[in-house]
Amino acid sequence: MKLKDLKAWINELSEEELEKDLFYNSMDYGISGKVKEISRNDANLYYVGDEPVLLHTHEELKQRGFTDKQISKFDVEIPQDCYYIELSNEYTILERFLR
Repeated sequence: MKLKDLKAWINELSEEELEKDLFYNSMDYGISGKVKEISRNDANLYYVGDEPVLLHTHEELKQRGFTDKQISKFDVEIPQDCYYIELSNEYTILERFLR
């Protein structure tokens, strides 16, 4: 979904509907909850296998000792200048997999 599509959809909502909380649902992980924040990243964000799951910028990975070559092999999870929602139940997700 593009942000312009989301904006068009939101513009169609009544004032009453706009007062309702926004929720997320992940059928893959069996979790749901309120969206607390929509973030915009200024740099590519990478996942390198941390537990709990954390995303890092290129600069943060360099500070952790990764080389440019190593970083280039990581998948960009969230590209630079994109908007994203963090699921606030990450520890719940991990607990389900550790059981």
